[in-house]
Amino acid sequence: MDKASVSKSGYVLAVASAFLYALQVVVGKFILKAGIDAKSLLVIQYTGSAAMLFLFLIMRNRRNGVKITMERRFLKPILIQGVLGCCLTSFFFYLALEKVNAGICSMLLYMCPVYVCIFFMVSGIRKITFFNKLSVVLAFAGAVLVLNIFALGDMKWSTFGIFMGFLSGICYAFYGVHADLKLKEMPAEQMLFYMYFIATITFWILNPGFISNPPEIQGAKLWALIVFVTFLQVLPMALLNMAIRLIGSNKATVIATAELPFTIILAFIILKEQMVPVQIIGIILIVAAVVILQIKKE
Repeated sequence: MDKASVSKSGYVLAVASAFLYALQVVVGKFILKAGIDAKSLLVIQYTGSAAMLFLFLIMRNRRNGVKITMERRFLKPILIQGVLGCCLTSFFFYLALEKVNAGICSMLLYMCPVYVCIFFMVSGIRKITFFNKLSVVLAFAGAVLVLNIFALGDMKWSTFGIFMGFLSGICYAFYGVHADLKLKEMPAEQMLFYMYFIATITFWILNPGFISNPPEIQGAKLWALIVFVTFLQVLPMALLNMAIRLIGSNKATVIATAELPFTIILAFIILKEQMVPVQIIGIILIVAAVVILQIKKE
């Protein structure tokens, strides 16, 4: 395959990943609206996904000699990543998703690069350029418009839901920074499996009554849950990792900003969620802020 074909494949995979991530959020919201609470959904989601990843690693081990065992030096970082990064990001995100629209939740989560930039600004660890500061201003201006703080329409949001969405973005920012600093040398497949395994145990601890009082799952809710666990949890991350290998992390991350508008469109089609024009402008500002951060980072 020539270089142009490789790049084209990478872009296609990155767009597909963004679309599936958006679909994951919208289907998750559909399941929550159908009557499954956030804690139960997280137990089902992560248990199924961890099992699928384990089977995948077993098959890769037989075929390509991929190791399932983990070096001891990664034990503490992966525990921190599993609980504070993976588990809390999803936990806060789903609590937010119970209260506010899918598009709003995705917006709050997707501002994580801006949160990282603010951390470096406050701590002084890294020099902040004009474009970093511009991105922060654009992102927060966009957030104000998306949240419709000035009530330019008939929409009001749950304060608790907004706060949970904000916390999910903070945890997701930690997820990225911690993985880059502490787990860069750990094979991606291993990191993903152990992270999901730790998160699964944590969610079972947080929901001890799941076995004694399981949620009713039937009809459309059952099929949505099957698709959610089997395709929409692991597949988008796998596609993004493949795209990163083909076109690099910066280009793949820029293309991944399509997830936010994809979520808005899918939420409108599937969930009938509405947004006023000023909120669309806010989404565009946030996407522009993230793109600027990634381009200047490159």
